[in-house]
Amino acid sequence: MAPAKAHLHNLLLVFITYFLKLSTAAPCLPDQASSLLQLKASFIGDSLPSWQAGTDCCHHWEGVTCDMAFGRVISLDLGEFDLTSSYLDPALFNLTSLRNLSLAFSDFNEAFLPASGFERLTNMIHLNLSWTSFRGQIPIGIACLKNLVTIDLSGNYALYFERPSFQTFMANMSNLRELYLDGVGSLRQIGSNWSSVLADSVPQLQVLSLFGCFISGSIHPSFSRLRSLTAINLGANFDLTGKIPEYFSELSSLTILDISRNQFEGRFPTKIFQLKSLRTLDLSDNPMLSVRLTHFPAGNNLETLNLAGTNFSYDMPSSFGNLESLKTLGLNTMGIDDKLPALISKLPLLDDLRLQLMGSNLENPVLSWVSNLTRLTHLMLNGYDFSKSIPTWIGKLIRLQSLKMEDCSFSVPIPYQIRNLTELAELKLRSCDFFEQRMPSWIGNLTKLTSLNIYNCNFSGSIPSTIGNLIQLEELMVESSNITGKIPKSLFTLPVLQYLVLNGNQLVGSLEDIPAPFSSPLRKIDFGSNQLTGPIPKSFFQLTNLQGLSLGSNKLTGTIELGSIWRLRNLKYLNLGNNMISLVEKEGDTIFSHSLKIQVLYLASCNLKKFPASLKYLDTIMDLDLSNNQIEGAIPSWVWDNRPFWLNLSNNMFTTLEKSPIVQMTDLISLDLSFNRLQGSIPPLTSSYLLLLDCSTSETESSRGREASFKRLLYTRR
Repeated sequence: MAPAKAHLHNLLLVFITYFLKLSTAAPCLPDQASSLLQLKASFIGDSLPSWQAGTDCCHHWEGVTCDMAFGRVISLDLGEFDLTSSYLDPALFNLTSLRNLSLAFSDFNEAFLPASGFERLTNMIHLNLSWTSFRGQIPIGIACLKNLVTIDLSGNYALYFERPSFQTFMANMSNLRELYLDGVGSLRQIGSNWSSVLADSVPQLQVLSLFGCFISGSIHPSFSRLRSLTAINLGANFDLTGKIPEYFSELSSLTILDISRNQFEGRFPTKIFQLKSLRTLDLSDNPMLSVRLTHFPAGNNLETLNLAGTNFSYDMPSSFGNLESLKTLGLNTMGIDDKLPALISKLPLLDDLRLQLMGSNLENPVLSWVSNLTRLTHLMLNGYDFSKSIPTWIGKLIRLQSLKMEDCSFSVPIPYQIRNLTELAELKLRSCDFFEQRMPSWIGNLTKLTSLNIYNCNFSGSIPSTIGNLIQLEELMVESSNITGKIPKSLFTLPVLQYLVLNGNQLVGSLEDIPAPFSSPLRKIDFGSNQLTGPIPKSFFQLTNLQGLSLGSNKLTGTIELGSIWRLRNLKYLNLGNNMISLVEKEGDTIFSHSLKIQVLYLASCNLKKFPASLKYLDTIMDLDLSNNQIEGAIPSWVWDNRPFWLNLSNNMFTTLEKSPIVQMTDLISLDLSFNRLQGSIPPLTSSYLLLLDCSTSETESSRGREASFKRLLYTRR
């Protein structure tokens, strides 16, 4: 058979086999479809459009995979659909055949994980609840899933281990291979026992990621029993101490070791450099750690080596001779002598250089040698004083796509040679002192910029009009940098700009109308803490993609109807507080408040006369501030039903709590009712979390003989 015909024949066999499988595959069972539809109904807005009653969930619904024989759901991957809900619907736990569940990057608005239900998912192998904004105790039901191979709870800062404890939870996880708890900040409660608990409980662990968990103490010797580790990420815990264990060099499959931003000390074990499998080694920002670079083996795979913020030295030339795969290098330049730059320049793939000035002798080293690294696409400089030596050499790095400077000082003009970096896509200046220089107009030459980020830099004058030339700009952030003048009109015509943040400056004038708001890509506008005046244009409330709007602490005026705000269907954050505006609620405004996603609502000092009835339908609110208004009467009972975490109703004219013999404050962290006209005793409270309750009354009320029995109380979590 001719090759072409044979190939066609094989393709036909594949297609026939595929269609035969489809024809014999069992359809989705009715109970599975029903549970999925109930789960869909718990999400806000028009989510998961392919999930339609009467269609086969196994073959037509996005994110759903079933077994071929029985029509039961075995995988549910909803991590790419930008879902929002205020709770996890228990219908999920009817899908008892699930082996893989991912709700990653869905927003559950700080809801509690259900205390029961997970224990029903006994077939679960992979569980991913990362970046879902869950809070509260990690349920014992997850610990019952003894077949779990992967757990990812990263990015949920308000989750914690209590009942069960971390030790009890991990004791049932003997099959676990990958554990991701990055950013689960309440791990600080487990203290220094974390390493011994893992050593005792998960002998087959391969990937351990505890980045930014606030764990502390030293690494216990028993940790050496975890011989299968391929990745260790303990970065940004800040309080990990002691020495780096020598036995890390015996982990023959180790590809990632990140212990950055901690307090490790002593000498780093040089044998670790001999691991040919190692791809990433990040030791940065451990100021008491001594690192002496020795010979790297030929054929090593190291791609990232970050030693910035450590005390390093080196043997030459063997230290760098075999780093042929190195792409990213971070160094403390106090350890660089005249010979090292030449070695660095010979690294064939190096394109990302991160230099930091650290040490007792902070005299600026010469950095002009960096200009020889013409292949660089990323450069970061941290802690340098350029007041005496202008870094004109930067202009020679014409391939740069990213330039970051942090904690640098410029008493001389910003080097205009930066305008030659026409490939630059990211420019980031943080905590740099420019001694009240003006932001240069040549910034408009950098027409490939997609991100311009300036924070806490001492500029003067206005934003140059040439910034309107940056037609590829997606993110513009100029914060706390003393910028004055008006907001350029051209900013609102940038075709792909999504994030516009200019807070904490001295901007003046009125807000310009936004052209074509319905098609604008803007997702976030933050002009807070400036000196802006005049009304808020109606076009601001026609930005269909807007998720965050912050105009607080200005001098804005005018009257705004709440209904116009509620039309922003994607809005999650709103701050109009501390201006001179007046918010009014008209009949029918409640219609628009249904199915909104707002989580944070700051309406302090907005001349509200009554409690907005439309707020009753905003059950996703976590933080509500209605302070310093003129709201009278009773605090509605439905406020507690909406379960906010932070609630500030102070400095109003409330007199009582509506129908509240028991106030359900289960989720409240802070409640401020001070300086109202409340009378009587504190009703029974149900909160078991940190709660600051301030019901203190004003001196005026006390002088009228109405001194209430409300007091300031502090409750701590039991």
